[in-house]
Parts: sequence; structure tokens; C-alpha cells
Amino acid sequence: MSNQLKVHFQHYPIIAAADDEHLREATLSRAGSLILMHLKVTEMLRCFPLREAVHKKIFIHADLIHGLSGEKEALKFIKETCRPDGIVTTKGNVIRAAQNEQLLTILRVFLIDTESMRTAIENIRRNKPDAVEIMPGIAPSAVGAFRRNIDQPIISAGLIHTKKQIEDALQAGSDAVSLSKCVLWNYQRS
Repeated sequence: MSNQLKVHFQHYPIIAAADDEHLREATLSRAGSLILMHLKVTEMLRCFPLREAVHKKIFIHADLIHGLSGEKEALKFIKETCRPDGIVTTKGNVIRAAQNEQLLTILRVFLIDTESMRTAIENIRRNKPDAVEIMPGIAPSAVGAFRRNIDQPIISAGLIHTKKQIEDALQAGSDAVSLSKCVLWNYQRS
């Protein structure tokens, strides 16, 4: 499924990371994908009737749902009730459980030093997510090191506040950029 995301990101490199308050704005934006963050279970259930009207890939950040844990049964519930395209998580066991449910998976990794990069690459190789979200997104120099070590699409995320930062991330080799700054959700490559 990594190839499916790679092709999607070639056409739609912006991912709107939105909470319930900014969901409508995200759905109306040019962003090709949504990551729903910081939702309560009740909010999450309200979000998905719009799924049929929105032609975007929809991911739920499984670690940030208030009222559900990232366990297998929770992922079954999410798949059956919300029918997202996939999930985002920092946890390898959640990646594997989501893969068992045939959901697309994005592994979020936080880079703070060389050791965290090494550990992240090992985790990616072991769990084989469909894409990798690297945080902070303002570290385009790290993208090259990941590009040399993994095959999955790379998403830069975190602390991105300008068009130049988006362009820098894409130029460095990121396939997509995930951001919560609403005014940048309509960014288009030149």
C-alpha cells in the first residue's frame, strides 16, 4: 500500500492536520489528505458522515483519540464505524494491528538526536508502515538520511509555518507535508 500513498502524495502533497474545530475548513481546503487529531470518540463518530462527500484520504491519529486506546479492538471499532483510509501512530504494535485491519498506516517518529533516528529506522524496517511522518518537519536534512534507508513515503510534519518550509521539505525529498496551520492547507506546488 506504500505505492498507493506515494502516488497520492505526488498529486496531493499537503495533509491537513485538523481537530474538530478546524474540520470544516480542512475538508474545504485543497489538501489531499486529512489527519484527524485530538478527537473524542463522540466527535470522531460525528466526523465521518462527511466521508462520502469529501474526496480526500482520511487518517485518524490513533494515539490522540480521547476515550479509545490503540488496542486491536479499538482499531476494529474505528474501521467498522468510521471507515477511515488509515491511522497515524507512534507505536509499532498499533501499526501491526491496523495492518491486520487492512488500514493504511503512518508511523510518526520524533527526531531529537542520532540515536532516535537509528531507532526510528529500525522500527520502520520491523513494522513496515505505509508511510513515515518525521517530526519536526523543519529538519529537511534528516529526510535524506531516511530516504537512503527506507522505501516508504516520507511526510514532514511539525513546526511548519511558512510556504518556504513546505517547499524546503518537498525539495529535500519529502513526499508530503502535514501541518495544522490552516492558511497553508491550500498550498500548491509551483
